[in-house]
Amino acid sequence: MAKYDLVAEMKKAFNKRSEAAYTKAREASINGKLSLVKEFMMEPNIGHGFELAKGQVVHYELVDGPQILDTVYLVKTRPTDEWADIYPTSQYGALIFKEGMHFYSNHPYMRPLLTLIRDTVDTAKLKEAYGELADHNFVYPSGRCQVAMHEQAYGEPNLYNCDWGLLQGIASVAGEEVASQTKIPNAFMHFQPVAYDKRPTNYSLFSAKDMFKRGDFVELLAHDDLYVSVSLCPLGDQHDMSSRETLTTFPVKVKIFEGADGPLETAPAPEFKSTPHSRIGDKNSETAFK
Repeated sequence: MAKYDLVAEMKKAFNKRSEAAYTKAREASINGKLSLVKEFMMEPNIGHGFELAKGQVVHYELVDGPQILDTVYLVKTRPTDEWADIYPTSQYGALIFKEGMHFYSNHPYMRPLLTLIRDTVDTAKLKEAYGELADHNFVYPSGRCQVAMHEQAYGEPNLYNCDWGLLQGIASVAGEEVASQTKIPNAFMHFQPVAYDKRPTNYSLFSAKDMFKRGDFVELLAHDDLYVSVSLCPLGDQHDMSSRETLTTFPVKVKIFEGADGPLETAPAPEFKSTPHSRIGDKNSETAFK
């Protein structure tokens, strides 16, 4: 019997409407057709927050050494109701994401909030070192380091962690009231060598030593006005995690661009008109237990 892969078919149809915006933004970046709006450095051990306007591009760049980034994106007009969500992002993309993949928002909105338009990291080098499944852009269920994890690993309470840093970043850009109503189960990671290579399925983490180069960057196109929060993970280069003293972190450069003539084209939002419905089977149904 022929197999119909509903998820695969829906991915193609659902993502197709965003291809034009991705292609044009990527070409503008490659051809130097973006205008710099703002540039700043992010230091480790503190949460960072900033705004990103619809049609702008955020650029995260390694400058002094490899550094893991945890990022969160909230819709500016309704930050406690809509955000970039790892479930629809994985459903319509993957747990590992590549150029052209989108960060989708939570239900019931489920629209592209950002698109990864460029990634200069040599992923072939990662795969040569750590296996065919290795990469560095990924999501993990509720993935971000937390205070209890660090205390368990290093025996010290209240060490800096990405859960705290991401909330701090939200508070700095959106205010403490928004931060107090925000949970952080939806962090998107960059520059973290990883592979979903374990059985049962889980990931392995690897050293970033010699895996990245100065100037490596990723760029994402924003499809709405967003609050952005970033934590430079205290695991840093993920090279030696045996003790707190061996953890090494580095600053990261941020650039915000827009098109040479203003905001870039963005993806259209889907227009959902859902109503509850399901098919209820009986003992004569094809899949009923016999």
